[in-house]
Amino acid sequence: MPAAKKARAQKPSDNRRKLLDAARDLMVEKGYAETGTEEIVARAGVTRGALYYQFADKEDLFAALCREVAETLIERVTDETMARITRDRDDLQVGIQVMLDGFLDPVVQQILLRDGPAVLGFEAWHAFVDPLNKVLVEHALEHLVDDGLLQPQPLEPIAHVVSGAIIQAGQAIASAPDPAAARAAYGQALAVLADGLVSGAGAATP
Repeated sequence: MPAAKKARAQKPSDNRRKLLDAARDLMVEKGYAETGTEEIVARAGVTRGALYYQFADKEDLFAALCREVAETLIERVTDETMARITRDRDDLQVGIQVMLDGFLDPVVQQILLRDGPAVLGFEAWHAFVDPLNKVLVEHALEHLVDDGLLQPQPLEPIAHVVSGAIIQAGQAIASAPDPAAARAAYGQALAVLADGLVSGAGAATP
């Protein structure tokens, strides 16, 4: 995003919050393509000038919203995982299931998983979801190494593979006719993957 757009979008104000909330509600209900800026400003109770003072255009507004949804999801996953585990080695298994629960949120489904990559393009969208590598997966893999369950090795490639599988599961859940059933199926599949790592099946070849 150009520097001018970022500076404008990051300026805090009550109008910014109103616009983000209105856009979120409308886009979850109708999707990005079917939501017009006129509807957003009407729902927010602000002028078009207020929108373009805070954001360069609708896509700029959506990018800010997508970032906010991703950050909120990551914070939720981190907090809930820490609250549930009693051993650091359980980070990966528990965190994956908490993340999948988060994918059942209609806001996460529509904004982050459906419209996000379509509107922003893969590279920009991926920048919002990539922190999963550090916050959840790679950090959890470090605990497995510390506990001797995974041999010391470069963890970034493993983290990318695991987090990629999680995001693919999220997109499948978001597009499924029965998201709850899809969440259960992918939860089981990812549990097998995580259990393999925790049991040492993911150790490096000597």
